[in-house]
Amino acid sequence: MLRTFPHRYAALLAAVVLAQLVDLLTFLPAVARVGIGAESNPLAQVLYLSAGPLGPALLKVGAITLMLLAMLRVERRFPRYALPSAALLVAIGLLGASANLFNGLVH
Repeated sequence: MLRTFPHRYAALLAAVVLAQLVDLLTFLPAVARVGIGAESNPLAQVLYLSAGPLGPALLKVGAITLMLLAMLRVERRFPRYALPSAALLVAIGLLGASANLFNGLVH
């Protein structure tokens, strides 16, 4: 039976999703401005070239889903690592967003 996710971790999940969505939402205009060649993820490049912006967007949705499932697993098995895990996932999303901003939108 599935156990419900404790409310105290809802903010962690929301922060992870928000950071990853900021990465996606800064990626799209950055690529439109400087081109897909600036993207360092080769899978995102291939998906963008073959499916347009929808390709990397679906990849990001899949990645976010996997991150949330991993967070659920960590919380259940190792609750004391839920916060550090969420912090790492938020940092990755914000790092991607900052790269999009500085390399694609500001310059």
